[in-house]
Amino acid sequence: MIKVKIKYKDILAKGLFADEFISKDNIVLYLEGNYLPYPTRTSIQIKNDKHIESWEGGHINHHCDPNTEIKIHDDFIGKNSHAQMEPSLVSLVVAKRDIDMGEELTFDYETTEFELSEPFRCDCHRRWIRGKVYRYQE
Repeated sequence: MIKVKIKYKDILAKGLFADEFISKDNIVLYLEGNYLPYPTRTSIQIKNDKHIESWEGGHINHHCDPNTEIKIHDDFIGKNSHAQMEPSLVSLVVAKRDIDMGEELTFDYETTEFELSEPFRCDCHRRWIRGKVYRYQE
């Protein structure tokens, strides 16, 4: 698996950073954690009523031109160690482009979240990030 490190982005915020070079289309992370029926500040929406609280995933910050994306596979074969041929739901963080060692990993929250639990103004352009439902309403 790719090596990543959580570290402080600035005095108030943490981020997830590449600990090695990551080639485009490589799997950066398998999102693993607890599933919730509602969004939280650090969860990632993977189905209409399913949000995953992943330690590493919760530290991936938003960017409007991100270097990763979240890919959801309902029928991924081989992830379940007890039943290798049984399909399972898998959420992956995949590199959209080559990522340099030390670069912060980002994804566009509005590609996964219908509605964010804590909307915010984006550092990229100061537009409100609220979720897919609101994306083009400003």
